[in-house]
Amino acid sequence: MFFQVSTAGVFAVFFAAFAASFVGASEPKDSASVAAAIDRSLFGESVDSAAPLTDDSTFLRRVMFDIVGRPATPGEITAFGLNPSESRRTELVGELLKSSEYGENWSRYWRDAIFRRATNMRAGIVRPAFGDWMTSQLNEGQGWDEITTSLLTASGPVNNNGATALIFAHEGVAEEVAAEASRLFLGVQIQCANCHDHPWDSWKRNQFHEFTAFFPRVSVQRERGSDNMFDYEITSVNASRNRNPAASQFLLTRADRNGDKIISEQESKNTPLARLFNGQAKGFVDKNADGKLSIEEIMTAEPPERPGQGSIEHFMPDLADPGSEGTRIDPGFFLTTKDIASGLSDADRRELVSEMITSKDNPWFARAIINRIWFEMTATAFYLPIDDIGPDRECINEETLKLLSDAFVANNYDLKWLIRAIAATRMYQRAPNNTAEGFARCEPIRLRSDQIYASLCQTLGVTSLPLRPSEGRRSPYEMQRMDAGREEFSRIFGFDPSTPRDELTGSIPEALFMMNSTLLTRVIATPDNSNVITRISTNVLAEEDIVSELYLSSLGREPTDGELKIAMEHLKTSGSLREGLEDLLWALLNSPEFFTRR
Repeated sequence: MFFQVSTAGVFAVFFAAFAASFVGASEPKDSASVAAAIDRSLFGESVDSAAPLTDDSTFLRRVMFDIVGRPATPGEITAFGLNPSESRRTELVGELLKSSEYGENWSRYWRDAIFRRATNMRAGIVRPAFGDWMTSQLNEGQGWDEITTSLLTASGPVNNNGATALIFAHEGVAEEVAAEASRLFLGVQIQCANCHDHPWDSWKRNQFHEFTAFFPRVSVQRERGSDNMFDYEITSVNASRNRNPAASQFLLTRADRNGDKIISEQESKNTPLARLFNGQAKGFVDKNADGKLSIEEIMTAEPPERPGQGSIEHFMPDLADPGSEGTRIDPGFFLTTKDIASGLSDADRRELVSEMITSKDNPWFARAIINRIWFEMTATAFYLPIDDIGPDRECINEETLKLLSDAFVANNYDLKWLIRAIAATRMYQRAPNNTAEGFARCEPIRLRSDQIYASLCQTLGVTSLPLRPSEGRRSPYEMQRMDAGREEFSRIFGFDPSTPRDELTGSIPEALFMMNSTLLTRVIATPDNSNVITRISTNVLAEEDIVSELYLSSLGREPTDGELKIAMEHLKTSGSLREGLEDLLWALLNSPEFFTRR
């Protein structure tokens, strides 16, 4: 367990010493040598016995889902099995990382990680643009530091710039953006220090609000010049919204007919000042609540700040006086004691915090993303939950994480390199084993909704499932450029990938869809040429071979002798071969194995 930190100064000393151990090796390292070092750090010299390799079919299903988000086709399974190369697994990983499906798969991962916790009810508007942008970033090999910087500094129309997704998902509310930036990019859940010092971690309330002070000048508003109700943009607020005294003085002097320096409601009639006596305006102008509006009150009045509309500075609320303005807080990064200038523009603030977060001197940036991807690929983690790490958390296998972090930083936060390195380890390629301890344990892991959807479509021989979203649930703009079936399937089966998988117990809507869906029944039973049963039955004559092909198509493997025996007995007692095969396919699609990768 890392020691507790009581002050920013003490923490800075700890941070500097800790970070220094991560930046010593700056030369890029090849993934194969790093993979071997990882295995030695985990299993010592007994790696062969501690982590025996899995068979080719299990590895293929595993790596296909992890990199491109779908299972291998029967043709791909056959081709991989016939490949005589001893390096065929490494070669396959390289080929998959070059595929456009790699970016699409991991873009959907980050879509769920960001949007599942969105606080803006209109967040779905930016989903198509985010998908396009994130996919291109990943496929082009942009570093994780570059992607993170774009997400934190983006401005402009949200429908044209997917990098605005994180800010728009939280409507530009500084506290929400800061909390998610810390959780997603540092793995530190500092949001618990919003209203008080963190109850069990070292973070103080002022540290949360100093971090929040990087984001108050962000504004989310309707896109200027557009009459489309779904067009929004991210802009900066760098000028005070105080009234211009010189412009107001002339109007106020003329309206104050009796010269008492107070504008009555009668005096305001037929002038622009009349609106100050109606609605909410009078509430923030009449500061002393005496029912009168003095010239001084009018000239110094400022509309109340609205969350997400931008403000010049951030104020930490006074818990003893919630109605007061609170204490002005200047920006500060809770992982350092570096002084930051006051009065920076929005662009300068967000650029600066991005540099501090992604700095190679900040070990938590690399650790956070490594912990996520390692968990997604191996079903084990250095920290659990995967988005709750930091100096107050215990790291499992510290040496291994340090090895991987050093190499990842040296390779400039290259995500493809990271996936290649993990996939090359025996740790990743180990055989399923639910009795082993620690990282040697290898159990099935629940697939994400997009992976299940891709598996369903591929197994059934369709490009998409014609699901119809409930009316009013999605905006017309959101459904553009998007697979409506995938979106609705995600609504039923989706979850935040930050969630520990053992907390996912399934749901009634999920069970009802898979077991009682008229859509699935119709797709399975329609005997056209694209139907999986029709296609297999046309090309394969022996019933046992048909059963084997159904297993390959749905689960990526041949049936065991026991499974084949049960299937053949069912076919004999069915009303017809077709009916029996439909029952078998339905059972395979509803099996726990279909929803997991081994």
